[in-house]
Amino acid sequence: MRAILVTGSDTGVGKTQVTAALARLLAAGGARVQMVKVVETGATAEEEGDAARAQRLAGGVGEGFTLASFPVPLAPASAAALAGQKLSLEILVDRARALPRCDWRIFEGAGGIATPIDDRARDWADFAAALEVDAVVIVVPDRLGAINQARLAWARAAAAKLQAGVWLNATVAVGRDVADSNRAGLRAAGVPLWAEQACGAALPEKPEELLGRLNAAPNVERPTPNAQLSTSRSNDLEPGTLNLERAVGQDPGWLERCRRTLAERDEKKLRRTLRVTVRRGGDLNLADNDYLDLARDPALAAAVAAAVAEHGTSASASPLITGWRKPHAQLVEALCAWHGFPCGLLWSSGYAANSAVLGGLPARGDLVLADRLIHHSMVAGLLRSGARLQRYEHLNLEQLEEQLARAQPSGRTVFVVTESVFSMDGDYPDLARMAELKRRHGFCWIVDEAHALGWYGPEGAGLVRAAGVESAVDVLVGTLGKTLAAGGAYTLFREEAVRDYFVNTAGEFIYSTGFPPANAAVALAALGRLRALAGQQAEWQERSREFRAALQAAGWSAPAGESPVVPVRLEDEDAALALAGALREAGIYAAAVRPPTVPAGTSRLRFSLKRTFTRADLERVLAAMAAWRARR
Repeated sequence: MRAILVTGSDTGVGKTQVTAALARLLAAGGARVQMVKVVETGATAEEEGDAARAQRLAGGVGEGFTLASFPVPLAPASAAALAGQKLSLEILVDRARALPRCDWRIFEGAGGIATPIDDRARDWADFAAALEVDAVVIVVPDRLGAINQARLAWARAAAAKLQAGVWLNATVAVGRDVADSNRAGLRAAGVPLWAEQACGAALPEKPEELLGRLNAAPNVERPTPNAQLSTSRSNDLEPGTLNLERAVGQDPGWLERCRRTLAERDEKKLRRTLRVTVRRGGDLNLADNDYLDLARDPALAAAVAAAVAEHGTSASASPLITGWRKPHAQLVEALCAWHGFPCGLLWSSGYAANSAVLGGLPARGDLVLADRLIHHSMVAGLLRSGARLQRYEHLNLEQLEEQLARAQPSGRTVFVVTESVFSMDGDYPDLARMAELKRRHGFCWIVDEAHALGWYGPEGAGLVRAAGVESAVDVLVGTLGKTLAAGGAYTLFREEAVRDYFVNTAGEFIYSTGFPPANAAVALAALGRLRALAGQQAEWQERSREFRAALQAAGWSAPAGESPVVPVRLEDEDAALALAGALREAGIYAAAVRPPTVPAGTSRLRFSLKRTFTRADLERVLAAMAAWRARR
């Protein structure tokens, strides 16, 4: 578990707003987050407390707690004394340690970092040191006087040997000259500037850099009273020499961070490992995403051989140098015709495509409304964009409509982001209704079709075409590495200007070697095979319904539906791993999926069906699952 203290240079600087922003960022990566108001003063039963307010500002993520509350708006020690109650650092530390476990705990202090907590004048720096928090975020209003306030507050944290940095929070609009002066002054004083938040923004600028700092922050180690410092002072060294002795017998900090992160994952049974998969006769692979079973198709193998003979094994350069070849252009043209879009681009992976589009198209000041279960690659891009991200509950279009209605009077640019078939749940939204919402509210609509291709739609073109709403979608994301049995991804656009914008701005496209021409050729060949097979979709979908019904009848927790993604919910991570292992021993591959890939408490086995899945396969899977359950 990691812990952060959010404190400030004074009261009224936006600590609760910053607490909410941190919770939103950390929860977006799947972490279990707590927001803890350590001491609330000036609290009344009629007003919303800071913990509840932080949770609301964070979009309802995480849990909120208050350790101590007093009615008079004074420093904690004074407020407690007037209320006739005992308050001490030890009491607060004990209450903090009694909280339920989580992944990240964000403590919010009261007042500034040097505000006294108890009658011994111990303050928030002492609180952070007692709990050995991983990082201290010092909120300073971005205005005249920020340099002085930041230096004084940070000096208190440094004196307590805390890992601390400043968060400049523009509580009101600030002039460019003042803002530039504040940043230059902090740099000159050596005060770490960890985050900058614009007036009215829900998240700081460059959130990924902030998350990197927090994840890298080591636990503070404090010497015992009799310990002696092991490092030499700089004036003990000869000029031009290095003090190499300080590194002897000590692990470097970056290596210790790696080990600590792995130990935490081991403790939660969430450590991922690589395993070589060897294809054996008789194995049933329901773990990969080769939904139409084309990866070993002879026609595709022939297309690869022909393309390698003509174009070689690698593009060998960025698409903007010499890495855009004839097969790439032919593939884009075919994909556009298939989906009904005028233009598009190819990317090295689906992650790169989503991260680039959602990191580059929305901008600061925009609002992004996204399904709560969108893929991590989408979240990563959105957090980088600087836009305000607001999630709606999974598939809850009533809530989306309410959010759109609230946003409309603001006049801000709005994006709506969803998957068609969701990768871990196998369900999908009502795309026709979403298209109607777009007609009424006028947002930019981005849809990821990765897991719907082949299984749905005319010629297997996905759910967007099945719903007849392709003209309403502004950006469509598709993958080449699943149904199309190749590798990489594509994005299709309604406007040529958007395509050219990414050609000129997206680092994922500009600075990556283009994927091999043979890869484009095999995807093109797979597209032809897919179109020919699409007439069998009703049969595949019926097998999915039968499999789900059989699982339910056998007492397993599986949802209804007809997509190729069939999740089976299990009670915990151990059960998911154990059942996947038992099936593997029986020659059946299924994916054990655990947090943070899915929300905490929703570990599951994920089956990815193929068009070749038969009734005999269904019975084989159910028998192996029943045998595992009988042995428990």
